[in-house]
Amino acid sequence: MNLITIRKLFRDMSGRYDLVNDDLSNNDELNGGADVFINEGSRWLDRRTIIERSWITHPQWVTQGTWVVQFPTARSVQQVRVDDVQVARVSLAELMTTINQRRGELSEGIPVSYALVATKPLATPVNVSDYQEFFSTLELTPDTLEEANTVIFSSMVPTVGAMVTVVAKFYQRALVQDDDVNHWSRTHPVLLVNSAVRQSHIASGNKALLDIINQEIDKDLAAMSADRVEDDTWGAVQMRSNY
Repeated sequence: MNLITIRKLFRDMSGRYDLVNDDLSNNDELNGGADVFINEGSRWLDRRTIIERSWITHPQWVTQGTWVVQFPTARSVQQVRVDDVQVARVSLAELMTTINQRRGELSEGIPVSYALVATKPLATPVNVSDYQEFFSTLELTPDTLEEANTVIFSSMVPTVGAMVTVVAKFYQRALVQDDDVNHWSRTHPVLLVNSAVRQSHIASGNKALLDIINQEIDKDLAAMSADRVEDDTWGAVQMRSNY
């Protein structure tokens, strides 16, 4: 189902006619309308379980002189490659020290290491002056550290540019336009709507109702997991039978 169909289903199942206009457009004047709950419901399902599309290999072409690449919908980065070279992951503090020490000697080339922007306190304290030197060297602003899932390289991407490939756990695509679809809306539309309804009830504080919705959603997710296990087991048996 596409977004406009999911929106109608959400309206009918939740009774929230105030969040969807008569022409099935989103009533974004009222707390963002139904689309807010639908997209939050999709992201909650992503966090609740692992599906076959959770882990994605995402290529992105970057231009000359690039230090920073952002992947806003990535949840957990497992591997980063620049062209065909896997880049080693280091801590942000270690990367800052390396770049600060090489200041004035930095050149373009395939990076040998990268760091993810800190989303929690650094294990190794860093002086404010080191931060300032680091940002000055890379011509970045401190706001970069507030951007989720940002990769900072140890050197600039070469003159010709490069293909940066990230293997990561991603959120499913957001539903924005009426015709948009994602994994949940296409494959499990009722489950997505139930999750969206759940999101709409969180603020109400109705714990009993939330518990019921959670139980029903978890039953569906457990059944999906059982199907995946069966598929994986069958594949393993087939592989063994080929030897």
